[in-house]
Amino acid sequence: MRRHIPSWAVQFTVGIALVLIAIGIFAALLGAAVRGPTAFFDELGKSVARLAPQPQPAIRDDGQLKVLINAMPDGKLQVGSIVEDQNEVVFTVTAPRSAVRAAVKPGDELRIGRDGNVEIVPTGIPGVLDQLQRTIEDLKKRFFGGP
Repeated sequence: MRRHIPSWAVQFTVGIALVLIAIGIFAALLGAAVRGPTAFFDELGKSVARLAPQPQPAIRDDGQLKVLINAMPDGKLQVGSIVEDQNEVVFTVTAPRSAVRAAVKPGDELRIGRDGNVEIVPTGIPGVLDQLQRTIEDLKKRFFGGP
């Protein structure tokens, strides 16, 4: 007794094999296409980062540096690192936790508030509004005088 395999079963098996081969070829081509422009987009991102406005250094001249060094304990300031591509020197300033009463987290900026206490500089939209308000107050003081 010989069993007969229906023709549709053979066609189905061949069709599945062809679909799997096509998926494999497509995945290989897609992988190569995705990996190719990665270097291009990395360089494009670096170029855009260089063209975008960069934050200015906090210390802009020798006089400001001397004032900062004189304000430090023992008149010393430690160099943390040098950023070659931006031609900047980064200093390391440490303080005991008890000296910083604001609830800070890494990346926060501190300033002296209107009341004379140390406060965290607002960021995002509140920061823009705060900067606008401070600029308006400075203009009022400049044009109309006052404390």
